[in-house]
Amino acid sequence: MESNLYTDEYLNFQKYWLVVKRRIVPASVTCLGVITLSLVTALSLEQIYEAEGQVMIKTNKSAKLTGLENDIGKIEVLTNESDPLTTEVEVVSSRPIIDRVIKELDLRNKQDELYRYKDLINNLEIKALTGSNVIKIAYEDSDPERAALVVNKIIELYQEKDTENNRSEAIAAREFISQELPEVEAKVAQAEADLRNFKNENQIANLSEETTTLIETSKLVDTQIDQVAAQLQDVNARYASLSSQLGMGVSEAAAISSLNQSVAVQKALTQLQDVKVQLATKRNLFGENAPQIISLKEQEAELTALLEQQIQQTLGSQSASSVAQLNILGLGKLKQEQISEFANLGLQKTGLEQKLANLKQTKTNYQQRLAVLPNLEKRQKELERKTKAAQATYQTLLGKLQETQVAEKQNIGTVRVLANAIPPDEPSGPSKKLIVAAGGLLGGLLGIAVAFLLDLKDNSLKNSKEIEEIFGYPLQGVIPDLEKEGSPHLLVGDVVDTLPQLPASQNAHSNNRHVFLPIREAYQILQANLKLLSLSQERKVIAVTSCVPQEGKSHVSANLAIAQNQVGKRILLIDADMRRPTQHKIWSIPNYLGLSNVLKGEVEWQEAIKTIKPGLDILTAGEPPDNAVPLIDSERMKHLIGTTALNYDHVIFDTPPITGMADTRILGRMVDGLLMVVRPGVANYGSVSVAKKLIETTGQSIIGVVANGVNLRNEAYGYDYYYYPNYEYDDSYSLNQGK
Repeated sequence: MESNLYTDEYLNFQKYWLVVKRRIVPASVTCLGVITLSLVTALSLEQIYEAEGQVMIKTNKSAKLTGLENDIGKIEVLTNESDPLTTEVEVVSSRPIIDRVIKELDLRNKQDELYRYKDLINNLEIKALTGSNVIKIAYEDSDPERAALVVNKIIELYQEKDTENNRSEAIAAREFISQELPEVEAKVAQAEADLRNFKNENQIANLSEETTTLIETSKLVDTQIDQVAAQLQDVNARYASLSSQLGMGVSEAAAISSLNQSVAVQKALTQLQDVKVQLATKRNLFGENAPQIISLKEQEAELTALLEQQIQQTLGSQSASSVAQLNILGLGKLKQEQISEFANLGLQKTGLEQKLANLKQTKTNYQQRLAVLPNLEKRQKELERKTKAAQATYQTLLGKLQETQVAEKQNIGTVRVLANAIPPDEPSGPSKKLIVAAGGLLGGLLGIAVAFLLDLKDNSLKNSKEIEEIFGYPLQGVIPDLEKEGSPHLLVGDVVDTLPQLPASQNAHSNNRHVFLPIREAYQILQANLKLLSLSQERKVIAVTSCVPQEGKSHVSANLAIAQNQVGKRILLIDADMRRPTQHKIWSIPNYLGLSNVLKGEVEWQEAIKTIKPGLDILTAGEPPDNAVPLIDSERMKHLIGTTALNYDHVIFDTPPITGMADTRILGRMVDGLLMVVRPGVANYGSVSVAKKLIETTGQSIIGVVANGVNLRNEAYGYDYYYYPNYEYDDSYSLNQGK
């Protein structure tokens, strides 16, 4: 089903309005505080007058008339990001100018003390007008005459400073050129000398011929490199082939070749081979423990040690360890020749590689020299250009010296006054009414913000709509809280039929009818809703519980019992909260016999009940037991529920809160359903979420939720209309006859 956009927007607005209503006190205090502050601010403001003048920055062109045009008096941009007018604005507001204005005008405060720089600059506005060369200078003061004097004095001093700066620039330029001329002349002489010395040091006669010679020599070296590289390639091919066949490196081959040339090694090796042959022959004839075998093994060990000693003496310890891994005994004559050849190829390979490296180094030297020649030529041209530049600079400085001498005598300025300041007739600044209006608007916004901030920090449930949304169970009743109207929850009034002071028991003709009637009608609606539920499934025995204590579930149980009795039903109200019994206090009856005594078997339930009026009986909790759980989770409890259900139209159990104790969860599986009582302001989202999870995990049968102690002003629904105190009920309706 598609939602109505208008209705959704209306409901959201209504929700926001309810938030403001709930927090009306802090919101009102915040709003009134801001309005009061704005009112005080407006009343304390004094009249402020603003005087304004304008100057234009314009380049002086008088130098053109003399025929000696220069950059003195010209505003230039220093970088791509800089703005010349912004620089001039900073000059106008600089401390030297402002301090002179204060001193020359003798500006003093109320304590007859001279203004400080910050005192004046805070009321001064200097800005460049976009798209022009104009600077606006404005000053605010309580005295209009003084405001105009300050602006005009700033313009006067700015013009004066600008003229002085331009004249000082010409003087500084003349002095600088006079100082630089001897140095520049010396630089010309030095540049000419550097050019001569460079040619002599590098013996530069003809750079082109030297370049040609180096190129031809480099080609000959390239030919030799190719020849050596070809020889190295042939040696590398044979070297790689033998390396693959022998499975060893050149160092190992060289070591084996050295061992082949050692007489001591070869003698030890021959003797070891003979012993090994004899040992193999004897093993065919004798066992391992035979004296002949043992003797040969000892000879073999001695010869092996001798061989290792001779190898280490011949090669050294490091090479010997690598050769020891090879089977020297298994090397034949052919393989020994290959190893010798492999070692020789390694030596040839090393020699050719060294020769090739030397040729390449020679070529590199030629190439480096060839690379240097262009740099030498470049350096020569640089020195020639430097010499010409120094000569040109010297000639330019001579001309500029004459120009600055003429410009020094001119009165050059770039500031033109467009408009002097005049004393203003009307005060400036914001209107007092506007300040108060803005304060009212800001106060309202801050008040609403405070209301929403406080509401966000408060995680308690606010009204019946939130209760219904978070539980997801049907809302069977809404019990208003009339404490806001000046009456307590247990209302005191005239007693009808000697019933206790319960709202649902008060007669419509009593003195407090306008206080009792809204609650009485709320309980009549609750019992009617429960009656409609029983049409589809009979629910004679129900348990009334809550999420946490102080939600009024005991008072709801008592008033619901009265409301059902008033329509002619026989009702039994049982106080099953044996830990903190309440019903005997509500009804002002004794509690020496009750539910605990019945469940212990000390008395029959018929003997423990108290009759309040015809059709309304109470079974109090009795003496608190040491442990209530075994009594509730017992066959006696099941028997009590079954028996009382046969004798009464409805049985109502007042049970402990469902969180924290197992009593209600056990009893909830025995009765026809649980009725949850939730009180806004007491229950919060955390407690309700825990209670709902316990209900779902334990499989409790929930028949609905009762919102108790509801402030009708916080309700999104129209309960305030039905419970309005001056609503005229039909007094002809009989409380004892309504069915």
